[in-house]
Amino acid sequence: MKEKILNAFKNLGFEMENMEGLGYGFNYEGLHYLWVNNDDEEFLSIAIPAVFDKSDVDELDFYKIIEKLNSTLKYVKVNELSNSMWIFYEREMVGEEDFDKLLPKMILHLEHAVRFLRNGGEEAASGNDDEETASEDSEDDDCIIEDVDLLSDND
Repeated sequence: MKEKILNAFKNLGFEMENMEGLGYGFNYEGLHYLWVNNDDEEFLSIAIPAVFDKSDVDELDFYKIIEKLNSTLKYVKVNELSNSMWIFYEREMVGEEDFDKLLPKMILHLEHAVRFLRNGGEEAASGNDDEETASEDSEDDDCIIEDVDLLSDND
């Protein structure tokens, strides 16, 4: 399975870097991704590591942002690892997967999640599969939430 996935990344034009035990890293649209290599051949996980540092906001606000992303966005989940926010797309492998079609969708959903985070949650959270919309460049590459209140519920 590992070779099929690596070949699909290669077919898509990605240069994979072995991250010694973590998996394989690659870059797309200014973001660094990680294909998490694990022993479970029925599990596929791609992450964008360290998209937002916990020290950049109040701890409660950090967890509010994670909760907002997890409850709003489709297909991705957000976790805290090493005092930073990581975004994951995880998928169970069922039968013969077409990785050349599957991997781009996973990558675009992850990119969408980062744009949603950077835009303060203002853009539509549709998880849109439209590649043109999902791959627009973000002008803010700092992963800074200017106003945490944008992500708060208006209760």
